[in-house]
Amino acid sequence: MTPSESIPFPAETGNLEDIIKDLTGYLGCQKQMGLTRVPLSGRSLEILSAWGRPAAPRKRFTHLGPASAKVVLVDGAGTFFTGEAGALLKKILQAMKLAEDTVCVCNAPDADQVFAFLRSVQPVVVIALGDAAAQMMTGIRKPVAAIRGKFRDIRGFSVMPTFHPSQLLKDPALKRPVWEDMQQVMQISGISS
Repeated sequence: MTPSESIPFPAETGNLEDIIKDLTGYLGCQKQMGLTRVPLSGRSLEILSAWGRPAAPRKRFTHLGPASAKVVLVDGAGTFFTGEAGALLKKILQAMKLAEDTVCVCNAPDADQVFAFLRSVQPVVVIALGDAAAQMMTGIRKPVAAIRGKFRDIRGFSVMPTFHPSQLLKDPALKRPVWEDMQQVMQISGISS
């Protein structure tokens, strides 16, 4: 085939997956032969190098509690009301005069899933428990100790990052800062102290 001849267009275009597999094989062969003059974007190279490997499974989003809750807790550990940390969380809620069945607790697998849920619930306040939840909710990659203590308006929701009850079990001195955070939550959500 001379450069002036055109490459025939296939009768069937195939699906995108077949095309990408063919392109991946072609580029892999080109690379093995030392032909690397085909410029590709970094993102294209990532896709090609990951092709064929199973994608990491997306963590399942779960929640517990009423969908009409004024207060939603985002649990970075996903433990909800279980174990010692759960028992401590129940005590904190009791001190806030919140019954366990009046708040909603959800896990924090991914910000999009959590915010989609929050849009359906429309809580007055969101409490992000622990580093993972606080970082995921705020987008700030700092420990919760550095960002707790004040509300942050995130995507239209008032979010209070604070320590996870499991952290309080390891360091009881953190109970006072958490209670200060919860007093702010009570004030903004209309819960009398």
